[in-house]
Amino acid sequence: MWKHSFRLFRTINSLRISPTSSKRIRSTLEKATFTAIGVLLYHSLAPSKVELGSDYFTKYRISKKKTIDEDHFFLELSPLISQKVNLWSTFGSSKLWSVQIKQPEIMVVRNYTPLPLKLNDDDEIEVLKDGENCDGRLLFYIKQYKNGEVARWLHNLPVGQVVELRGPYVDYEFPNAESDTKRGREFLWKSTESSETEKFRYQPFDLSMFTAGTGIVTALQLLLTESPFRGEILLFHSCREKSELGPLLPLLKRLQEHDRVKLYLFESSKGCDIRQQIKNVKEMIPEPSEYVPNLPFLKPGSDTIIKPVLSLVCGPDSYISTIAGDKYDLSQGPIKGLLGEKGWTNSNVYKLS
Repeated sequence: MWKHSFRLFRTINSLRISPTSSKRIRSTLEKATFTAIGVLLYHSLAPSKVELGSDYFTKYRISKKKTIDEDHFFLELSPLISQKVNLWSTFGSSKLWSVQIKQPEIMVVRNYTPLPLKLNDDDEIEVLKDGENCDGRLLFYIKQYKNGEVARWLHNLPVGQVVELRGPYVDYEFPNAESDTKRGREFLWKSTESSETEKFRYQPFDLSMFTAGTGIVTALQLLLTESPFRGEILLFHSCREKSELGPLLPLLKRLQEHDRVKLYLFESSKGCDIRQQIKNVKEMIPEPSEYVPNLPFLKPGSDTIIKPVLSLVCGPDSYISTIAGDKYDLSQGPIKGLLGEKGWTNSNVYKLS
């Protein structure tokens, strides 16, 4: 940059011009020179597009792919240049977030929710530890649908292929007591039979979540991330068969053993379809509880009943309609379906895309 500006000054001084026009031309060239320097300085000091951002695309490459079955797979994307910002430490469980991946051939983008996981050298799943960022690598659990242009495109790309991402985008933000105790996750790495007694400054609130297919990543992001969700999650998950979850299923079981989640699994291939068990499922869904912020922490173990103050729904459109009524593009729509029949409303239900 500086060599370029010196060359401009040298050109000015070497010009052979008449004395009458010398000052005017010199002034014009000097203004142009300083304008050029200003532009160069702006671009050198402007935010770098190397770091992931929501206003532009950043290049990543496919570093690993792990097949679960014919339709489901893990996709690991690594930035071409290491990322400085650790999004897992930044967001914790206070924000549910996703990124967009661009399909350049048809110029569309799709949101995908990353998981705080990595594939080790043996292609086994490991949970990221506190402070671990893997230079910004992101892992996704994806299903290729017949009509899913981006997912099918990603499935067919080879390892090493460069793709473009932008984000992160906050899909839902939770009330967060920043001064509260950080929740541990040691049981995810250590072989412990029971959970340690937890104490918080404020009473955690519970969630109920209804997910179908790869929509389960929303619950897993909250449960597995650094500083995980402090309350307990009542999780109703629908899938064709549990084998499509691959190594995510043992993680869910481990989380359930340590009272982080209560899981109800519905496998349609075994005749256990949530749409065919409306009456039974309705009885399993609790009515909404009131959210009271900054409520002092109760004595550990004094209340083991899950009392959700919020319900999140994530899955195909037909699934969302069954659980909470139709979602209209950017509009949430009225709360109907199973949740509507149990007294849930727009004030305590959110339909995720």
